[in-house]
Amino acid sequence: MNRKRTPKLNIRVTPARWVAFRTLQDFRKGQKFIDEILHDYADSSRLSREDRALSHQLVYGVLRNLYRLDFWIDRMSSKGIGSLPESIVDALRLGLFQLAFLDRIPAHAVVDESVRLCDAISMGPIKGLVNAILRRFPGRRDALEADIERDPRQVAIQTSHPDWLIDWANHLFGKDRAEAWLRHNNTPPRLHLAPITSHFPQDPTPSRSEREAKAIRRLLEAIGEGEAKTDGETVSWEGGLPVAELGVIRSGQAYVQDPAARQAVKLLAPEPGESVYDLCSAPGGKTLQIADLLEAQGKLVSVDSNVNRLKQVSENLSRCGFDWVETVCRDLTRDWEEANQSADAVLVDAPCTGLGTLRRKVDLRYRLKPSDVEELAKKGLSLLENASRLVRPGGRLVFSTCTLTLEENEETVRRFLSKHSKEWNLVREIKSPAWLFSDTEDDQSEVETDGSYCALLSRAN
Repeated sequence: MNRKRTPKLNIRVTPARWVAFRTLQDFRKGQKFIDEILHDYADSSRLSREDRALSHQLVYGVLRNLYRLDFWIDRMSSKGIGSLPESIVDALRLGLFQLAFLDRIPAHAVVDESVRLCDAISMGPIKGLVNAILRRFPGRRDALEADIERDPRQVAIQTSHPDWLIDWANHLFGKDRAEAWLRHNNTPPRLHLAPITSHFPQDPTPSRSEREAKAIRRLLEAIGEGEAKTDGETVSWEGGLPVAELGVIRSGQAYVQDPAARQAVKLLAPEPGESVYDLCSAPGGKTLQIADLLEAQGKLVSVDSNVNRLKQVSENLSRCGFDWVETVCRDLTRDWEEANQSADAVLVDAPCTGLGTLRRKVDLRYRLKPSDVEELAKKGLSLLENASRLVRPGGRLVFSTCTLTLEENEETVRRFLSKHSKEWNLVREIKSPAWLFSDTEDDQSEVETDGSYCALLSRAN
């Protein structure tokens, strides 16, 4: 893959801030996801581990606070934010984020770095404005925050979510719970790793649950992070090494997976000896979870329509020692002519709006449109129809998403069942996080999980 080369600078700007600035510039084009852009620039710039962490913190921090930062810029610019060049707006966003949220960086260093950035991008004549805004900000912050409190779009500005998404959340969850969800989306998530149970040497034990418990303990020991903790199925911690540098990842002993994403395979409950299909499988976390449960006994087919993403699945399978798993590239919205109703269990993880993953995919809220919900719901129903043709009589199917909309979740399943009521039954549904959907005033004990939906369907004999 040809990666972009960041140009060498005659004017000294620290590498992490330069990469963050270039990433925000490319984000405006909307052609790639922010994590891809940042990864490419970090690689081409050969950033150190510390600089990678800082560039990530800067980019994700700016996007989690985008509307608030823009409000500040607009109020402190004599002619408003619309009068400023886009590159200067991005430089100010980075500077204001550091001043407001990163206490460890001295204010004078932030201002000086921002001024040098203006020179580096040939915006020297405007650096006086940038210098003035950043120097005035600490003294004006309280007044600016008071202005936000009085603004009709207060919640949108404070949480940096589009108006349509706030209206949707208020309608579905109620105002108080919706606002809790909006603020939850701006909380940096913990990284969760799930162990490949068979890769951790251990004495023979009578049950899989005991083997899994041992694998978790050994994964905790292998990571050695002081802040690591476990929920019994995964090990999580804040910050630390980039995922690719973790020894347990490189050796195939573990893989990244949020607890909410594990619900679908747990509901499917594949057992050794069964024939299982994982549809829309990339990047492969659920395929790895199923493969670990099958213990190389039975058949597992991992299917995705994107050849490049399927290659990533194959690489993950090989890294974890699951070369026996078959991978197939196929457009699953079209009829699968070879489908012969032979699978014991099928999982279809449908493409969706991803509203349950806004903590991790910080740019997604700005890319989505209201019309995406209906379009993806239609696609999900098509996938569910085609997936059902793979399941044998008496078999089972799980439909899952990482979103929260009724249209893409419950209503899709209901529409399918209304057409196939004699052949299929709904066994169980799970929605995460529970605190968001519960009828009671639960605490946010699951606040560290993403949002997801999964439904288990059984086929009549």
